[in-house]
Amino acid sequence: MSIHEKVQQWEREEGVRLFQNLGLPRNAAILDYGCGFGHYSIAASRFLGGKDGQVYAVDINKDCLKHVSKVADEEGLVNIITAGGNKDYSFNFSNDVFDMIMFYDLLHGDGFHRFTLYEEASRTLKKGGILSILPFHLSNFRDKEGKKTSYSYRKLVLEAQDYGFTEIGEKPLGIHFEKYHSAYYINKGGVEFENLERAEILNLQKN
Repeated sequence: MSIHEKVQQWEREEGVRLFQNLGLPRNAAILDYGCGFGHYSIAASRFLGGKDGQVYAVDINKDCLKHVSKVADEEGLVNIITAGGNKDYSFNFSNDVFDMIMFYDLLHGDGFHRFTLYEEASRTLKKGGILSILPFHLSNFRDKEGKKTSYSYRKLVLEAQDYGFTEIGEKPLGIHFEKYHSAYYINKGGVEFENLERAEILNLQKN
């Protein structure tokens, strides 16, 4: 299979399994904030059967949103709703509306914007809702005082506790799709699916 076929297979199989055992209702409202090209939005949509609930794919990149809409149309996934994001990481959503929020490969750079994201997730998730984080580049993170320090999953859990979250379940592996879409790697002949970077997904529940 080509890498494109393997990515599609991941969206239909392994990606769907990421949402199982989280206690989500069949009509769940799921937010993929910073969705990029929407691989996790598509997997979430398929988990909901492609028609039930709502999956909000949000990003500041309009080309990414056009891509997500195109794939959703082609694959008949009618429960995906695309929307533009804000540069300050604030949400254009009411309080207590989501059953799950994903921050996947969203904590770039020094990761300082995660504190705004924690606040917005706490505000917009329903009680018992799931905050799911796929972090990369933890070595670049800074603390609340702006100081560079050594970060780990344990430290992220302790931070999230201050915003009303508790870690739950195992840590399944998520995929970093950046190289799959990178012009640099595409011009070099592409990258193998098996060589895409993987990291553990941290799942937390709103108290």
